[in-house]
Parts: sequence; C-alpha cells; structure tokens
Amino acid sequence: MRTLSLLLALLCVFTMNASKAEAKSADAFFKRFQVVRAADGKLIGIRDRTLPVKFSVTPYVNMVRSQLLQEQSLINNNVTNYDAEVKNVLEEGMDYNFDGSKQEFDQNVEVVVDSLKKLAVLNIDFIFSHQIFLDVVNQFQGKMTDAILMLDPTMIANVNDSTYFYKRNVTYKAVTWGLDFARKRMSNLPMLNTVSYVIVQVEKLITERRQFHQNMLMHYLENFKEEELGLTHDEVNLIWSSIYESRIDWFAFWESSAAKNNWLKYGVNNFYTNYRLATTNLKNAGSIYTEVSDRMNYAFQKVSYNNEKVVVNLFDKESMLQNRPAVAYNYDRPTQVVRKRVMLSLAGLGLSFVPMGAIFKDNIDAFIKSFYQKQKITEGALYGYFESNSDSTGLARVQAQYLNPFDGLAL
Repeated sequence: MRTLSLLLALLCVFTMNASKAEAKSADAFFKRFQVVRAADGKLIGIRDRTLPVKFSVTPYVNMVRSQLLQEQSLINNNVTNYDAEVKNVLEEGMDYNFDGSKQEFDQNVEVVVDSLKKLAVLNIDFIFSHQIFLDVVNQFQGKMTDAILMLDPTMIANVNDSTYFYKRNVTYKAVTWGLDFARKRMSNLPMLNTVSYVIVQVEKLITERRQFHQNMLMHYLENFKEEELGLTHDEVNLIWSSIYESRIDWFAFWESSAAKNNWLKYGVNNFYTNYRLATTNLKNAGSIYTEVSDRMNYAFQKVSYNNEKVVVNLFDKESMLQNRPAVAYNYDRPTQVVRKRVMLSLAGLGLSFVPMGAIFKDNIDAFIKSFYQKQKITEGALYGYFESNSDSTGLARVQAQYLNPFDGLAL
C-alpha cells in the first residue's frame, strides 16, 4: 500500500512538472490576478481584475429571451425531427456500465423533450415586456445588489481569515425574497414560472463566478513555480486553503472547523486527494478511449473518443446516469457542448410546466443539471490552460459554453 501511494505521488509530481514545462509564461497570470499584500508585505489574498463589481440582471434576461426565441423557432419549424434531434444530443456516446439503465435514461429523456416542447407556446414578448415582470426583476436586482455589496466580488482567495467565505453565503436571502415577492405580484403562471426561473438562475450564475475563476487560478498554481507567480511555497498553500474553504457548504460547520485547525495544509491536502481521484477516474475509463495524450492540468485530459479529438473532465461525469468523464471540449465539433447546455438549461424552465409529482420532478431536474451544472464551473481550469497557452480559439469556445453573461473573462 505504501509503495502504491509513493507511485501515485511520483506520478502527480511528474505530470505537474511536465505541465509546467509546456506552459508558455506567467504573463497572463499577472494580467488577470492581483496579489494583494499588506504594507508589511504579508499576503492578504488574490483578486481577479476581470470580475465585474457592478451588477445588472439585464444581460441574463436578454440571453434567456434570445435563447427561448431561438428554441421556439427550432421546435416550430422542425416539428417532425425535433424530438429525434434532442434525443440524439443526449444519447450521444451512451454507456450504461455503472450508474443507470437504458430504460431509466430513456424515460428521463422523454420528459426533457416534453419540457422543451412546453416552451413552444410561451408568449415570450408578452412575458418579458410586461410591467409586472420588469418590476419584479428590478426589485430583485436591488436586493441582489445589496447582497453583493456585502462581499468583495473580485476577491477569490483570502489567506488571513479561515472562515472568510463561510460567513458570506448571503445571496440566497435575495432569492428567497425575490421568489416570495413574485408569487405575491403575479397570477399568470407562465410569467411566474419564467421570472422564478430567472431569479434562481441569476443567483447561481453570480455565485459560481468565484469558483470558475478559482479553478483558473488553480491551473496557474499547479503549473507554474511559486517564484514565477511572485509567491512563496507557504503562501501558495494558504491560497489553496482559502479556495477550498470557500467551497464548504454553509451548514458544514465541522468542515469549517477542520479548515481553521489545519489552515496551512487544508487546501493542498484537498487538492492532492482530488488529483489522485481524477487520475483514478481516467484509469477506470481508459478502455473507452482509442488514444490518451496530454494531461492538461489537474482536471482535464486530451483523449480520442468515438474517433474524435476531445478534452475530458476528470472531475465530473457526463451525467448522473453516465459514469464516464464528461466531454468538456470537442476539437472536431466545437458547438457540441454549448448546444447541449443551452437545450438542457431551457428544459429546466420547461419542466415547470410539466404536470407531475414534486418528487419525480425533482429527480428529472437533477438529471438535467447533472449534464452541465458542475462541469461548466470546473472548466475554469480549462480556460486557465487555454489562457496560459495563448489559445484564443479555446478561450472563445469555453466562454461560449460557460453560459454566464455576468462574467468578464477577457483580459
């Protein structure tokens, strides 16, 4: 067992060193990130210069409206083939080796198709231009702005406070208020369901920005030497700890205590544990790939799958019923991932119009989100890879499938 652990550790070191040799320079790190220090030179944390401070709901409302209109056009102009096209997108590369059955998967896909087709009859212009809809959105925007002002949205690591992020889970209060306010103001079900969807998704997109950018930062921490980033070994360890502290659930006080009691090593221990798990995931899935090439960083690997050159996500599965690593990037079909995600995110809205029991609906909602919710956040590390290698094509494609209009990614 000790020998195996040593071999895994050596594998991690070898892979990380190889990645460091491949990376071009740390210039992009300094353009994006600000290393914040006190007057005495002591590290305070890391800021991302590109994260916007001002907040407006408008970019997301416009994006959803545009997506709905485009999907309606696809449904109404392709009545005979739309169902088949949706199924083909979801069933691509199916496997049932571990987590699901074909019958269960097919049943879920049928509900997804039904959910999307419910959107065909929405009067989108009426809903999005109605004064009550606009008022609810504006009032919610005010509450979210107040919540964001309680944070520093540009700070993605704070090494001097081991409960810095744990104490700042405040945006959910704005969601609770917004949903209650909408129910009191609206009697039109399509309008209520749509604005509720917008409220919930806006909060998720705002809160996930930090983790996406932290994953970018983790790419740099892994693939560049400390001195190249203007940091010491212990400072890097503290940054790891702050990143992982920020991912502790608000109710997990015991984990917050564990982070505080082992602050210097908490993050780096988590990182290497997850790195080894990712390596195991690659090993377990290896037989389905015709070629395994470069490990890009801790989370992403270049492989050949189904005769296509793709990048797979070693942290997240393709879906809750497909155990293989998710395809994060397809060199041969660059729109594959973004199309699936737009379709599924809209299916989440359409599901609110499907008559079924709450438990079953929750299961379908979990099935839908399992295709993209975690995957697109982890792809911050993929964005970091493309950024550090000056790959503008890769950057544009990852940003497109990130589907977050609140994020200022460009340097």
